[in-house]
Amino acid sequence: MKDELEGIIIRYQEYREHDAILHVLCRKRGIVHVNARGIQKVKSKNAPACQLFTHVRMQLPLQETRSIYTLRNAEIIEGYRHIREDLLKQSIAAYVCECIDASKFEEDVFEVVQTVLDILQETTHPIRILCLFQAIMNRMHGIEPYVDGCVRCGNQKAIYAISIRDGGFICHSCYRMEQDAMRSKEDLKVFRLLCKAHMEHYDILKSYQAFTYQNFEDLYAFFYEYAGISLKSVKFLKTIIAM
Repeated sequence: MKDELEGIIIRYQEYREHDAILHVLCRKRGIVHVNARGIQKVKSKNAPACQLFTHVRMQLPLQETRSIYTLRNAEIIEGYRHIREDLLKQSIAAYVCECIDASKFEEDVFEVVQTVLDILQETTHPIRILCLFQAIMNRMHGIEPYVDGCVRCGNQKAIYAISIRDGGFICHSCYRMEQDAMRSKEDLKVFRLLCKAHMEHYDILKSYQAFTYQNFEDLYAFFYEYAGISLKSVKFLKTIIAM
């Protein structure tokens, strides 16, 4: 008897000549590793369902105890066609998947990824959900910038910049040009809002101006500095933004 498993493919790794190892993020089960044999063959029946960031239902021999399961059959639940048709959305989805795969959370993050992909599928402002996702990742890693005042002196007024090294907002009096990143009042407001927001606050974020890639980079700078995780997909994302 073959058991059924539902999940989102967050990593596709070519393996041998025609096979691939899939990292599938599942609700409650976390990341499950699947050997998709023959998936790279032209006539593979499972190939369409085994693409990156596809929500898929798989038939696997789950009753067997093993670290890598062998795929028997796969069908698409949600293929996220609109994401695949947009290069920016596609690069964001790839970043989301790599970030989750590399983070190895013990918490159930299936709902986070599914919600991000669902929003990304429909939105006309994909950078907004990218920023919110990064803020949530920072929080889940325990990387929460101090945004309730100046991290150096505690002053809650005249906030002027962001310090990666000191971990939060900097006021005008404490600003050091060689260390701190000066930002506009609007960018500082958006940064604070993101640091406080959760996924259920996405509709509130929609009422603000269009978010910029700079907002994401400010959040990612903390992730890069303190999480100790290097992500290849962020380089491609930056290239797409620059086009």
